[in-house]
Amino acid sequence: MNDLDRRLSAILQTPGADLAGLAVVVYAAGRIHYEGYFGHRLIDLDSAARALPVTPETKFRVASISKIVTALAIMQLVERGLLDLDADVSDALGWQLRNPHWPQTPLTTRMLLTHTSSLRDGEQYAFPLATALAEVFRPDSSFYENGAHFAGSVPLTDHAPGQFFSYCNLGFGVIGALIERLTGERFDLHVDRHVLAPLGIDASFNVRTLSDDGIRNLAVLYRRQRDGAWDAEAPWCAQADDLRGVRPAAPAGLETYLPGTNGVFFSPQGGLRISALDLVEVMKVFSQGGQGTGGRILQPATVQQMLTEHWRFDPILGNGDPYGGLMRAWGLGLHHLSNAPADAVAPGDRIVAGVSPHLWGHTGDAYGLLSALLFDPLHDAGFVYIINGVGRDPETYKGEYSAFYRWEEQIQSAILDAFPL
Repeated sequence: MNDLDRRLSAILQTPGADLAGLAVVVYAAGRIHYEGYFGHRLIDLDSAARALPVTPETKFRVASISKIVTALAIMQLVERGLLDLDADVSDALGWQLRNPHWPQTPLTTRMLLTHTSSLRDGEQYAFPLATALAEVFRPDSSFYENGAHFAGSVPLTDHAPGQFFSYCNLGFGVIGALIERLTGERFDLHVDRHVLAPLGIDASFNVRTLSDDGIRNLAVLYRRQRDGAWDAEAPWCAQADDLRGVRPAAPAGLETYLPGTNGVFFSPQGGLRISALDLVEVMKVFSQGGQGTGGRILQPATVQQMLTEHWRFDPILGNGDPYGGLMRAWGLGLHHLSNAPADAVAPGDRIVAGVSPHLWGHTGDAYGLLSALLFDPLHDAGFVYIINGVGRDPETYKGEYSAFYRWEEQIQSAILDAFPL
């Protein structure tokens, strides 16, 4: 066991804050430099012998890292001339989407990709299959939440569309609907055909369409909870994908679903099931100018557009909500770490305690999972880590020098000590 193995194994077994499982992959200059797999993808409370380990084949629901793949899919349509980044999305959707506080201001795809659209998640941003997304934004909808899906006017701060960053999952549901409307295909099937398959990746936004091997190797997402409350002494409690190798049945109504009516159902914001190794294939698209191992999916100029900052947090102007300090700069569907220290507003976004590399990528956080795909496109290098369950409430385990959680700081520091980028 090398030093990085020892450090990651110790993080997994942190007393009072242990992890269910962990996968780490480090890539640079065309090859994998490190793979580490720890803990379990399946925990059987009745029989330790039936527990299954995390392996290179393990697939995880990686949460918001999924947004990178969704962004690749929509940028393909921009390249094909089917969509203008700065056009009113209402034209492509077939119904008018406007913030009622700024009814004359169009919402654009660029705004959706940069989280500046003025849309907000509210309490719920995923809706039943039969729900038309257009209805969600209407006052008579049971999902309207008294207008909670729209930013309102705020004194001394401009929250109008295009002016203010606020991280929004629902915006990527709208992007999913755009993809369906423009292609006539279900979101999950379109991404499978046009992004994942050309990269040679066995992954999907629809767990039902994973390969047999994918279903067998799917990780369960866990939290240590008792009666729905965090408890570091409680047994691991499954939160998502507890399928135990059994492919779930299709939901009622899927066979008659009309693409474009409800793009959020296939979770464009967070539902991708993929392995850590295959996330490296996604990473390569950005460091190799749109060319992946399995084929080209974007032109170099498009990739560069995605890797250009379109928003940066200014604490004096207050031009956005930096998400607890973590999100301070944004490209098209990609997070750019600014290497900022803590300021009067929030903790910084450094990945190590000292001077940190200015990496691109995305993080994920849902159902007990924490994940990150972070890379330096200029040097063709980066890393992936995926945790499929945390043993205590992350909000009580904050980072010591950044807006990342403590486990993430420790994992990132261990990786970069062993493989400086």
